[in-house]
Amino acid sequence: MSAYLQLATPMTDTDCLLDALADLGVARSMVEVHQQAVALVGYEGAAREQHAHIIIRRQHIGSASNDVGFVRTPTGFRLIVSGYDQSRFGSAWLGRLSSRYEVHQGEKSRRMAEEQRLAAEEERRRLVEATRQAVIEKAKSSGYRIEERVEQGRIRLVLSKRVY
Repeated sequence: MSAYLQLATPMTDTDCLLDALADLGVARSMVEVHQQAVALVGYEGAAREQHAHIIIRRQHIGSASNDVGFVRTPTGFRLIVSGYDQSRFGSAWLGRLSSRYEVHQGEKSRRMAEEQRLAAEEERRRLVEATRQAVIEKAKSSGYRIEERVEQGRIRLVLSKRVY
């Protein structure tokens, strides 16, 4: 029975980790994701005392291999790998995984920033439209004639009223 080693990572985002694993040839269909950590299985098929939230089962690695897992911690996932499998899933592999993770995390950050920007822009449009409608309603109820123009991307309302 091989001893398990734990290697700390700064990775905290499950989706980015799964995308990075896919980049390294570990398809999502080969990965289990659990809310509560479950036991890893050794090469003999018996449950081990080590538990993980993200698991690559041994049948996807090799018949003499053990499960490889990632346990979620407050500071990031920890890679749990047996001494036997460390030659394949050791620090060099973890370095490549971390590099791909950073790419996916950067893309996700850019997507989220763009979504926030678009949401803020939409909120601003709603506010401008609501203000425009309020001014028009108030002006009409006060007897004003309204002429609306768009000048250099700005809405300009010209209110006029005949007074005798």
